[in-house]
Amino acid sequence: MNRIALPLALVVLGLLSACGAPSHEVLRMRDGSMRAGTSAEAAEYCRQNGGRVQVTGKAPAESGVFFRCDR
Repeated sequence: MNRIALPLALVVLGLLSACGAPSHEVLRMRDGSMRAGTSAEAAEYCRQNGGRVQVTGKAPAESGVFFRCDR
């Protein structure tokens, strides 16, 4: 029973912690550009901050897009 309980508890804790993490996030890069998971998320971020999105390229390993907000 203990051999099954510990791995099961770890899986459940892992799933619960993943539920608390945001599904999308905008990150500011050192050069002033930003990275979002999708171009739609980038456009929404810029719209909320009063600007228009300018996608500047794809992030490495297909992990999103680099962008800037034009005002």
